[in-house]
Amino acid sequence: MSVQLPDELLDLEANGGIFAVWMLLQNYSIHVDIQTLVQCCKYDPDDGTFTISLAVGLRKLGFDVVFHTAEDPDIHIKEIEHYTEAIRLGMTIEQPLTYQDIQTSFESGYSILVYYDTLEGVGNHSLVYSIDDQEICFYDSFDPMEKHIFEQQCQAEGICQQAIVIRKYCPVIRYS
Repeated sequence: MSVQLPDELLDLEANGGIFAVWMLLQNYSIHVDIQTLVQCCKYDPDDGTFTISLAVGLRKLGFDVVFHTAEDPDIHIKEIEHYTEAIRLGMTIEQPLTYQDIQTSFESGYSILVYYDTLEGVGNHSLVYSIDDQEICFYDSFDPMEKHIFEQQCQAEGICQQAIVIRKYCPVIRYS
């Protein structure tokens, strides 16, 4: 698949979360300009995006999403507002997913956005491209990640095993 990335997206620091949402929208042939995504997903140049903010942004764009997370012992002050908004929008917040859960959801036709620590030690949001019993692949990387490494990186310090399951797009429903 060949996709032309907008310069406005490439110019964002810490753009992994926005890129993952933008890539999902490309898969649905939905055009939303980058500034709208920045606002909708509460992107911050210093902090990037929080997983809960991406889930809320996707919900506002009309997606049926379920947010999965382990308990966050160090919740950022900005996240509290986003959790409150998630509850107001009627979003489901559930326990973290295992690798097998991610694989099962993906094989059921759902899109999955995951949060993990890269091998360079940087928290990253990625949209899953493929997954099997041995490895997982992301739209933002050409290299597959072995299952055991992904599981290790999802449990790194500061990573709360967060994922968003995108179940369907409901273009008629928009949340404010």
